[in-house]
Amino acid sequence: MPKTVVMVHGYSVRSLSAYGQFPALFVAEGFTTADIELSAFDSLDNSVTCDDLAAALEEQVAALEARGLDVADAAFVVHSTGAIIVRRWMLNRLEKGQAQPSHFVSLAGANHGSTLAQLGVSILNRLRGTLQGADGVGQQVLNDLDYGSAFLRALNREWLTAFNAGRLKKTFLFSMIGDYHKDLVDQLFWQTKENGSDTTVRICGGNLNYTWISADPDVIPPVFVPEVMNAQVPHLVLAGICHTGDHGIIDSVRAAADAPFAAVMDALRVVDDPSYAAVGAKWAAVTGAWNAQNPNDCSSLLIFRLTDESERPITDSLILLTDSNGATGAGTDVLQAHQPIQNQVDGSVVSFYVLSDAFSGGNVCNVQIAPKSGSPLVDYRTVDYDATANAMTIVQPNETTYIDVEVKRDVSKTYQIVNYSTNPDINKQWPPLP
Repeated sequence: MPKTVVMVHGYSVRSLSAYGQFPALFVAEGFTTADIELSAFDSLDNSVTCDDLAAALEEQVAALEARGLDVADAAFVVHSTGAIIVRRWMLNRLEKGQAQPSHFVSLAGANHGSTLAQLGVSILNRLRGTLQGADGVGQQVLNDLDYGSAFLRALNREWLTAFNAGRLKKTFLFSMIGDYHKDLVDQLFWQTKENGSDTTVRICGGNLNYTWISADPDVIPPVFVPEVMNAQVPHLVLAGICHTGDHGIIDSVRAAADAPFAAVMDALRVVDDPSYAAVGAKWAAVTGAWNAQNPNDCSSLLIFRLTDESERPITDSLILLTDSNGATGAGTDVLQAHQPIQNQVDGSVVSFYVLSDAFSGGNVCNVQIAPKSGSPLVDYRTVDYDATANAMTIVQPNETTYIDVEVKRDVSKTYQIVNYSTNPDINKQWPPLP
């Protein structure tokens, strides 16, 4: 096992009690109190970003290294927003050639965002912040947590590239998340009672396995070009566990045998590739059985981003999931409730939360994208992607797919050349052009 455990909490935490019984249980497993580090950071200041927190983490780790910490013999056990902060920190260190952790264990990590990010800036959360004495609601962190945010896209694009290049092999990576969203308080908002979520993070949003697709509309017919992970990261669905509270992935743990802590110890006991593969196979069997038993919860997240050829965002569009006849009914049938969701900061990002079995089972045969410029002179063509042969590439159970679509602008209406010999009316104004 690693010598040191560093625990990192999530958004809005203001007390070390957020780590529950985990530190004491780690001691019972043989770690010394001196080798357990508990993070404490402020995510509620409206000026603080996840990039800021990753940079501040490096300052603290550097100080620990000066006192003898060996990062290469340290496990980072992270919860919720802590997952994306630590992953950003890891990539930053990777670029500098610095040591990487021996283990990274994501507990309900918001690795691809959270449905609560937009709800978090509401008046209800502002009121909660006021009652807690916080300086704000963490506006910038919540923006970073929104589906398809610039932060999450950069993080996951760089992570996928580094992973497939083998640059993250020095760290044993794990992700786990619960499925419980049935408490009475969770029924107040649709975001907290979503199928396939732990009240805060979707199961697919916590998964460290995902796909990145470049959609090429210039090929006839238009095609999806996928980049998949070249190895599977062990991912576990914990039945009956939610994000926080009495059923929380940390809060509910009282003994070493409790499922979340037992799974963490499974991860920390991994010392080589064979033991890593064994945990992966064990978790895959559990999660596969959960998928079969919970078809209404086994879902996938599609995150579209539309730009033009100069990478300018296209913030107004209509994206339809249709059957082979162009009917949208089949597309509606595969969607979870309250979809799609448009990113609040970058309107070019639109996400769809779909039932995995229904989508990949042939209910959706086409993805139709109709970008809109808002101008009578500039236009985009509507693009139809045949998803029939690509469904299993586009959607994997409990995973996220990023889909980048670059559409060329049609500017032909903005310019005309007039031959002077035609004796044009030089006083005529346009538009329309002569």
